[in-house]
Amino acid sequence: MLTEIKQATIGILTVFSALTLGACGGSGSDDPGSSAAELKSGVYHIGRLFSDGSAKEGLSLISPTGNFVANLDTRSYTFGNVAFSASGKISGEIVEYILSPPWKLTNGTLSGQVVSSVQADLGAQSGNLTTTSVLLRNTDFNGLGVMTFEAMSGTYTMSSPDNISSITINSNGDITGGDQAGCAFNGEVVIPDKTINVFEVRYTAENCPADSDEDALAEDRNGDFFGLGFLSPSGDEATFFSRNGTVGWMFKGTR
Repeated sequence: MLTEIKQATIGILTVFSALTLGACGGSGSDDPGSSAAELKSGVYHIGRLFSDGSAKEGLSLISPTGNFVANLDTRSYTFGNVAFSASGKISGEIVEYILSPPWKLTNGTLSGQVVSSVQADLGAQSGNLTTTSVLLRNTDFNGLGVMTFEAMSGTYTMSSPDNISSITINSNGDITGGDQAGCAFNGEVVIPDKTINVFEVRYTAENCPADSDEDALAEDRNGDFFGLGFLSPSGDEATFFSRNGTVGWMFKGTR
């Protein structure tokens, strides 16, 4: 797949591409060959191909509300929104959160064209830097059926060498949780469309200490967060990406 993309995009600085055959869609409404003025919401595979032939793999989420996130490594998260015109033109605004360290925020704009309901050519621009992308919908992560709070409810735990974080989602969508460092999380999950495997999260982080690994002060890590997430095909793992205007965070927990 990367070979095909590379041959088709000679001279392009950056390209997003699907990295699994499953992302290429199936039959019927998920056929990449069928035209549509708007991308389906959901989970997308992406890859970033550099001029030296190297690549990064990741994913992107598009919510039914138009909110957008892309992630290609643990030190970079891009948040924003996308809108579609009647002719399938794409527009939007993005902010990339990069842990250099310290955290750096870069504003940019999105533009592009919908190719089908599961594929789009997408461009991003920030100052003099322009990138060109291809988005392809991931079939595996978008075939979960109906998403409900009851199906999502439970406690999800994420472990790292120096910390353990947990998030509990109850049957009405409320979020509670925290970590070993002392952070406390309280908020809610919103399901914009029960047929789409993308949820939105809003929560407040309190009592968080400074984190030297992420070069973040306590006041950087506290505050109101917003983000997007999805469930694994098994439904036992929840992943979301969130930010508070200063720092970004990825949670990936198993129940």
